[in-house]
Amino acid sequence: MSDWAVLGSVFAVHLLAMVSPGPNVLVVTQTAASEGRRAGVRAALGIAAGAAMLSSAALAGVSVLMTQFAWLHAALRFLGGGYLLYLGVRLWRSAAARAAFSAATADGIARSDWRAFRIGLATNLTNPKALVFYGSVFAALFAPDTPLWVRLAAVGMIAANSTGFHVALACLFSTPRAQAGYQRIKPWIDRAAGTALALLGLRLLLPSR
Repeated sequence: MSDWAVLGSVFAVHLLAMVSPGPNVLVVTQTAASEGRRAGVRAALGIAAGAAMLSSAALAGVSVLMTQFAWLHAALRFLGGGYLLYLGVRLWRSAAARAAFSAATADGIARSDWRAFRIGLATNLTNPKALVFYGSVFAALFAPDTPLWVRLAAVGMIAANSTGFHVALACLFSTPRAQAGYQRIKPWIDRAAGTALALLGLRLLLPSR
């Protein structure tokens, strides 16, 4: 397989995995709809930064360590599951509260500048399956003689993919129509998103069979 074919394969596999509904998508869409475009974009950038860090760690071989040391993988599962469960419970409890977004907060002033970024970053970094995914993709597509520039370009492509996709989601769900729809059914949306995040967290916390 040529170097460019390898990069094309990384792009396609990552894109297919990324568009599947998961904690990253839930966090970006709910943040954008409830907090505004700026907060949604910051959450998206946090998720993209996490993707860059995780793919870099996989490239460095950290994912191999996780497969060799069961306690490390278990610890990361516990950390990630606990964080997603915390987000889900908090979102459920705040579902009845009035939405933070209003005309006066159209630039995302409702929350501190970097809080949304930190939430996006933590959501991605506490998902051990992401690190295993990147490691599996690299192991399947990279040959021992794959040039370093191809490996680094793959990490850059993953970061660019994640940035473009999640920023687009944030822009889509922060439109006036999306905002108005969210305001009307906020409790139901927040509870559905909170339940989904909590279930994803429990799935990580409970031992797999």
